[in-house]
Amino acid sequence: MDVSTLETLRDEYPTSSWALWSSDFPSEGCIEESPGRLYEFIKRNQDRLRPSIVLLSLNPSTQLPSDYQNFHSTEPKHRNDQFRDFVEDADLGGAYMTDLVERIVDANSGNVDPTPDDVEHFFEQLDLLDQETYHILCFHEKVFQTLMNYYDSRERELNHDIRAFRAVQGGVRLECYRVWFHANWGANRDKIPALRNQLTFLSSEIIGDELADLSRWVE
Repeated sequence: MDVSTLETLRDEYPTSSWALWSSDFPSEGCIEESPGRLYEFIKRNQDRLRPSIVLLSLNPSTQLPSDYQNFHSTEPKHRNDQFRDFVEDADLGGAYMTDLVERIVDANSGNVDPTPDDVEHFFEQLDLLDQETYHILCFHEKVFQTLMNYYDSRERELNHDIRAFRAVQGGVRLECYRVWFHANWGANRDKIPALRNQLTFLSSEIIGDELADLSRWVE
């Protein structure tokens, strides 16, 4: 993999990250507590990265992350260990992860309204990943609706209450799916088993064993 691409994503896109966690996460002393160690861990596991699969949330909730620490906080309130379990159990490890709206740090999604500029900022990251097809899993209704409206696409229904649409931009194919938000709790806690089913279905029946074209990333 081209290390310069990893460095560019890390340095220029604070919410960028990868669906890789150490076996000790989120225990005290795990490598995720150190930005430098986390980055080296990801570099050592380059062959496990799958940039054609994108896990896309809305925005950072409490602070703007950096150095691939998004989705890797060890604080219990973020429930990132639960998210890791969802991803790994569905065999989606190695996916690229980021937020659509990088510019707003707010735990209340009602205060976050994505714009076309946010979509274009997101697509800059896809350009760096340099894949022909992307499977984009949207973990918030606003994320899905914003992308669908931007591309003026029509929605279709899949199993397990998954909504989806297809689009093409600059010859790149986008397969987008709306799934339940991974940090649901309280009144929405019943969505957690449903999310597991959604991710498993997409991984096994839709994405399957499709792997990214890594030839352009090889040093």
